[in-house]
Amino acid sequence: MVLSLHFFKRLVFLSLFVALAAVGSASAQISFDSAASMVVQGRVVESQNKQPLNNAMVTVRTRFDEYKTFTDADGYYSVEVKAGRELNDFELVFSHPDYREKFFHTAFQPVLRADLNAQVTDADAKVKYQKTKLDLTCGQNKALITKTGDTFACGFACTSSPGLSLRLPVGNEFTVSAKGGFTLKITNEKIEVRGLKNAVVTLGATAVMFKR
Repeated sequence: MVLSLHFFKRLVFLSLFVALAAVGSASAQISFDSAASMVVQGRVVESQNKQPLNNAMVTVRTRFDEYKTFTDADGYYSVEVKAGRELNDFELVFSHPDYREKFFHTAFQPVLRADLNAQVTDADAKVKYQKTKLDLTCGQNKALITKTGDTFACGFACTSSPGLSLRLPVGNEFTVSAKGGFTLKITNEKIEVRGLKNAVVTLGATAVMFKR
């Protein structure tokens, strides 16, 4: 049977639409539900001796726009996203001409190999990873052992906004803080933060980058 030209065009268009939709959904790997706005701040260092990386580009890539900044001479950066609707799905990307591009959520995948869940309140944080459960109170830091045998550090801060920090063995660090607390889930595919209740969120990220 010979397909009509019109039908063939519609088929090509539909295939292209599905492919683009898949790409779009795959590129958004961090989700902050109900957040009012977000400040991302932290540091970028190189892997060999953990020296600061100057002029690395930091991008918050949302469905609607991109927010960019560059690290200073000491490797520090800060970027703000004011539109809360853009935080439902976004990507945090680090890039530099001499280093491999880093999509931050992928730092967790080779280490965890299983889901991590956390419940953060003004008073404490409860972290669950497989059969391990950590109860953290103000100022506490504890470690858990991952499926790969790596030590994964967790810390809880309860100042004006409760915050949970997660530090990977190689040095990548992820911190979320917001008034009123939140729940955090890290899977092989996504980092999800829920229950932010229109809060201003501070996302801290220390990124370790490797030479090309």
